[in-house]
Amino acid sequence: MGSKWALIRPFFLILLFHSVAIYLFTRGFLLTRTELSAYSRCSDLSHSPCSALHNSSSHDDRRCWTKPAVDRLVIIILDALRFDFLAPSSFFAEAKPWMDKLRVLQKLASGEGSSARIFKAIADPPTTSLQRLKGLTTGGLPTFIDVGNSFGAPAIVEDNLICQVDNGVMEHLLPSLYKDDWDVLIAHFLGVDHAGHIFGVDSTPMIQKLEQYNSILEKVVDVLKSQSGPGGPHENTFLVVMGDHGQTLNGDHGGGTPEEVETSLFAMSLRSPPASILSILDLNSCKLDLDGEKICIGTIQQLDFAATMAALLGIPTPFGSIGHVNPELYALSASTWDGQKMGTNNCKSWSNLEAWMQNYANTLCINCWQVMFMPTCLC
Repeated sequence: MGSKWALIRPFFLILLFHSVAIYLFTRGFLLTRTELSAYSRCSDLSHSPCSALHNSSSHDDRRCWTKPAVDRLVIIILDALRFDFLAPSSFFAEAKPWMDKLRVLQKLASGEGSSARIFKAIADPPTTSLQRLKGLTTGGLPTFIDVGNSFGAPAIVEDNLICQVDNGVMEHLLPSLYKDDWDVLIAHFLGVDHAGHIFGVDSTPMIQKLEQYNSILEKVVDVLKSQSGPGGPHENTFLVVMGDHGQTLNGDHGGGTPEEVETSLFAMSLRSPPASILSILDLNSCKLDLDGEKICIGTIQQLDFAATMAALLGIPTPFGSIGHVNPELYALSASTWDGQKMGTNNCKSWSNLEAWMQNYANTLCINCWQVMFMPTCLC
């Protein structure tokens, strides 16, 4: 009997260790996430200590959590948009064939007085489309086990920046820009993602697809600019062109390598903000583009996108968001500077900057309360 136990005991010990290892793995790496059923409401702000700042700073009837800073928002998502698809080749050690194809956006973001900006957007893995779109709209962190949902593509049931996205991008995008029955317009292009999966990044179809995007974006910008004059429908429109994740040279994505998590975000205000904005923007990453113009690139966490867009639109931040309002993206909107006397001397310019910083601080107060205290207050 003793000899049999001596043979069986190691087997049970190995089984025990394997069981513990599997338990720790499933409780750690394969985290599950409970989707919250609560939604943020305008009235929730009455629970916040920031409500006094909210009431004293503006009497705008449209105001909810923040004063609306944009009238219309156009979001164009280019699926699997690598950072080097948009950033100028001068930012990299070696120019590649797929670089500098989105020239229309590079030109808009160059120059001293530009109201446009290119960002390196950092995505959180897993870098699959469903998870990144959930992260962009909810401001939360999907877990790795959510990758399985990509094959079923269920609807996002928790509070998010948008509830539905229309199809028919190519057919409806340009005609929709002339209509006045929307506040937020979203277009999601999938061609670059498909070209990467089938042919790879360094391929003729990929370059052709990027050139096609450049042509489409040029038409979009022309339409917006043509109607951005005083009283025009796009006088205070905000344009965002962004990727949801990157991709490897083979067109793969889903993991956490720099190629997969580094994507791009381009933002432009149709109303030019004041020169004081240069004090807000981080000018450490600046180089000359192909035309010899200075172009600066900022960095943003995708986690912050939902909170920043909510602040610009003047709507409640999604209930489960843990992001913060990005100062560079927020400052691009000229309306965040409204109500300030624009001067030419240094003293008045600094006063303008101080007023904007106070406005941003008030917005951050609400942002901080939403992340840290609102779930507790409403339970």
